[in-house]
Amino acid sequence: MKLGIGQLVFVLLMLALLGSSYFFVFNRAAEKRLVRQAEILTKKKALQDLRASTAGIPDIELKITELQNAIRFFESKLPQQRDIDKMLADVTSKAKEQQLQMKTFKTQKIERSAGYSELPIQMSMSGNFKNFYAFLLKLEDMKRITRLSHMKLEKITTKDGEMQANMTLSIFFESDGSNRLATTN
Repeated sequence: MKLGIGQLVFVLLMLALLGSSYFFVFNRAAEKRLVRQAEILTKKKALQDLRASTAGIPDIELKITELQNAIRFFESKLPQQRDIDKMLADVTSKAKEQQLQMKTFKTQKIERSAGYSELPIQMSMSGNFKNFYAFLLKLEDMKRITRLSHMKLEKITTKDGEMQANMTLSIFFESDGSNRLATTN
């Protein structure tokens, strides 16, 4: 069988068509397939990470409820701003119960934050160290949230067991929006 020029050109065109389809169709499809497989592997890894991170939280609603209960508990420990005067009186009465002499008692500027406010109080007092320690324990047992952020103790050398304390006590409260606060001295 003898091939003519027309047939030879036809066979060459068919081979060229097959070669060009490999480069233009099959090769690009293979590249797209590799990209998609890489994306699939990345998404599978992200899904595994998500499952691993949520494995410790079997019931997210239960966890949210627990956190809301904790927030309500701490909010119950915050007095209203109108009750601050009572707390200040309570602190001074605890000092007097322990026979401590209040030298100074100055309220500072109220510091506001999201959901609560803080009232720092600069206090200085003197008396027996054991009584001062008992006073600190009573402050710790208060039903409201307080923080002792600064304290400086000095021994009074003329009397055994006597000391002077300078400290900053912060009282936390729910703000009612007003800036009213009575200063107690």
